[in-house]
Amino acid sequence: MSEKNQPDKIYDTYALRPLADLVDYDVDEVAARFKRLYTALIYDSMEALGLSGRSMKPGIGPIDPDLNGPGHKVAGPAFTTRRMSTPNTDPAVHNIRLGQMKSMCKGCVYVSDVQGNRNCGQYGEITATAMRAAGCVGAVIDGSTRDSDYLIAMGFPTFVRWRSPVEGYGRSMTVDYMIPIFVDGVDGALRIDPGDYIFGDGDGVVVVPRAMIFPVLEQAEKWFDSEKASRKAMAEGMNPFDVYNTYGRF
Repeated sequence: MSEKNQPDKIYDTYALRPLADLVDYDVDEVAARFKRLYTALIYDSMEALGLSGRSMKPGIGPIDPDLNGPGHKVAGPAFTTRRMSTPNTDPAVHNIRLGQMKSMCKGCVYVSDVQGNRNCGQYGEITATAMRAAGCVGAVIDGSTRDSDYLIAMGFPTFVRWRSPVEGYGRSMTVDYMIPIFVDGVDGALRIDPGDYIFGDGDGVVVVPRAMIFPVLEQAEKWFDSEKASRKAMAEGMNPFDVYNTYGRF
């Protein structure tokens, strides 16, 4: 290829906005604690602490059909991204998708607000491969993915609303990152701030405000242990009213 026909080089001129600055806990330990639980219990715990509606609207879920597979659950601090529908192919904007990765941290979950776009897939396997190398452990796309079979094969937890074979270039573009975003929530627009905690399983995705991660987690863990005892008592034939009055969970 002649020098004249060489593609233009791209340069990393994008702002560093480290998610790590918002994470002051052991991400592996906290993720393991969440993954021991389930989203309905986390949601109940948030409601008990006055946090209502902190669930994404039903319809979002793991692309991996194996409910015991590595892609069935996702847990980690939110790395937020906003997209917009546009035919624009300006390289400086288009390559935000690359420049944002240096701001990711170990154990983060990529969360994308696609602004309702439905004409393409907004996330794919090559992007997931690069993000995994940057520390990302999963993705929640309030829209679509493509390359779904490859994402499943690589065991990368990816939660979406639908799938598409259509390329996003020239249809949808990342325009900002590490900012507050709004996704489709159970009670309307649900705000997600960088560092909020994302937890997803077969029932959907819940979002725990960053300041409430440990109160919510500790409440859920107490109920989880109570539920185990409650299940055992019910299986052994204990009166359901006595089960509730004894363990507080039914």
